[in-house]
Amino acid sequence: MEPVLLSLHAPVHELDLVGRHVIREGLPARMKAWRQESGARELVYLATCQRVLWMVWEGDAARIKGLEPALRYEGEAAWQHLLGLAAGLESANLGDREIPDQMKDALAQAREIGVAGEESHAAIEDIIREGQRLRARLGLADGSVSVATAALKHLSEALPRGASIVVVGVGPMSRYLAERLPERGFKVTLANRTQVKADEMAEELGLSSVPLAQVQRDPAGYDALVTATGAPQPLFTLEAWGGLPKRPSLRILDLALPVDSEPGLQQLPWVHRVDLGVFLAETATARAQRAEAAVAAEPILAGAADRLRRRALMRAKKRDLRDAQNRLNGSWDALEREAIGKLSNLSEEQKAFISDLLQRGRTLAHRALIQGGKPEEHLANVAEILQLGAS
Repeated sequence: MEPVLLSLHAPVHELDLVGRHVIREGLPARMKAWRQESGARELVYLATCQRVLWMVWEGDAARIKGLEPALRYEGEAAWQHLLGLAAGLESANLGDREIPDQMKDALAQAREIGVAGEESHAAIEDIIREGQRLRARLGLADGSVSVATAALKHLSEALPRGASIVVVGVGPMSRYLAERLPERGFKVTLANRTQVKADEMAEELGLSSVPLAQVQRDPAGYDALVTATGAPQPLFTLEAWGGLPKRPSLRILDLALPVDSEPGLQQLPWVHRVDLGVFLAETATARAQRAEAAVAAEPILAGAADRLRRRALMRAKKRDLRDAQNRLNGSWDALEREAIGKLSNLSEEQKAFISDLLQRGRTLAHRALIQGGKPEEHLANVAEILQLGAS
């Protein structure tokens, strides 16, 4: 059983298109609907800062509605794409370290919802292990943290030491910036849609926190606002800020997908807004500088993909054998129940003989199943003997 992938990702697809397929609210119901539409045995959905990916085992992935623009990967191409993701070869920053954890989180979520099982778990764990080996062989173990390093560089160059920055969100990118910005001499305050999470991270990092609603009403006192949440709708709007008096320049770094800040905020003379697309373009330069690593990965990637496919095939064979054994056990259990009912008047010696016959027949049937024989013949033979004995 091999996965079929459907992918929407930048720069192949526009970020707006990718963002429209980032589902956060009502995701459990959507995932169950996707599984039903496709007839998939298992399904995992992954959304990152630049891609959305559907991993579908069995069924027909093409039947998922609304994904016509998505690229399709299957067979060896699917394994290579997943390996590239796990190793950071497909990321905006070559060697991105976040993807394996995001894959694990996506798997855990799918299993909790009930649309993923043992095969997706085994496959993704296998992919992550091979990705780590690939990363080490290519010298990518020091891969950067997504676009957060580009954002850190941007702020360090644009703002003077001592500038006040509010970081909105508690995810990996927000945490990375909240840890690194104070090292560069910036005053950092945290905010989040769930206040207690902002308070907890602020206490852990020795920072202050502020209610998000306060920043949404008026960002007074901050030189920059960095936001990277999973909100389905913009948190910062032109309607809320349009009537505010002119003030010193505020730099917005919107690292969210979909966006946390309305593009229309750029109309305000005191707002300078930069969104995710700019940072993806910046990190494309770093990726180009290390393109030799991606070229060097090709033969290694092919070998790793082949190992993944062979192990997936072995798992499928074991699963099929286990299913066949369960069905065979069910048939023998039914035969034993019938025998006990029909032969209850036999002597203890005769019952012992019948019990031994049933046990030996079951053993031979399972042996035949494992060896590729015909286990049903043993079942039929024992049934015939019992019928003769009962007559």
